[in-house]
Amino acid sequence: MSIIKELKAEISRIARKEIRKELEPIKRVNASQRKYIADLRRELSDLDKEVKRLQKLLDIPAPEQPAEEDADQRFWITGKGVLSLRKRLGVTQIEFAELAGVTQQTIVRWEKTEGKIPLRGETVQNRLQELRSMGKKEAVQQLETE
Repeated sequence: MSIIKELKAEISRIARKEIRKELEPIKRVNASQRKYIADLRRELSDLDKEVKRLQKLLDIPAPEQPAEEDADQRFWITGKGVLSLRKRLGVTQIEFAELAGVTQQTIVRWEKTEGKIPLRGETVQNRLQELRSMGKKEAVQQLETE
């Protein structure tokens, strides 16, 4: 039995060593690409600043910001985000469900979700965006009026 364990341990050690050796060039390329991307982001930021400075000098109005509808379509929230929002507002799951216009079971499911939550309706998205900008007092007042 001991020989089998030793053999398995030795095979695992050698396999890890070989994998490390094979991954080394990939890690180097990955690191250089990350550096290149960071440099490009810095360059883009510098160019944006330069464009704004030149627009200001020439009195050219800045381009219009994306429409409000585009901002709504890009809204997303995670399960952790829902939980922290609910706790920040100081409400229970049932009360948060009432504020969001969904069932309590939906809130439970959202809070357990890893990563982004797939929101179905625009009304739910809009309601969650409103809840994000609310404070505790506003949430309590909203619950009392409903």
